[in-house]
Amino acid sequence: MKFKKETADDVSSILAEGVEMTGEMSFSQGLRVDGLVRGKIRSEACLVVGPAGRVEAEIRIRRVSINGEFRGVIHASDRVEIHKEGRVYGDIFTPCLIIEAGALFEGKCNMSEKDQAATTADPVAKPESAETTPAAEHAN
Repeated sequence: MKFKKETADDVSSILAEGVEMTGEMSFSQGLRVDGLVRGKIRSEACLVVGPAGRVEAEIRIRRVSINGEFRGVIHASDRVEIHKEGRVYGDIFTPCLIIEAGALFEGKCNMSEKDQAATTADPVAKPESAETTPAAEHAN
């Protein structure tokens, strides 16, 4: 008999249709939303927004798959998938974006590397000027 090891991509929890949740949420195994979620979501797992699901949030997630409606900002470390029934209104930050034909995406997408912002923000080290050397201090 084979036993399948659960991964972060496995959906182990469901917020069913008719359920509304507002606030901050975190989870360690995959979550499927068929109801309404508003607020902030943080996880290193997978989020699935079902066809009847609505999410109005800022999310930091590993992977998200959208079949319903999403409004807000997505920060995905792995990928964002917008399926043909999916509707996304907001900004996406991810290294991988998949949009199926028929899907709707209104917003901005940034697919640049995380480290690129850090390296461009830190200017090249400048050599010491003559005013800061000990010889210049003694010359005055």
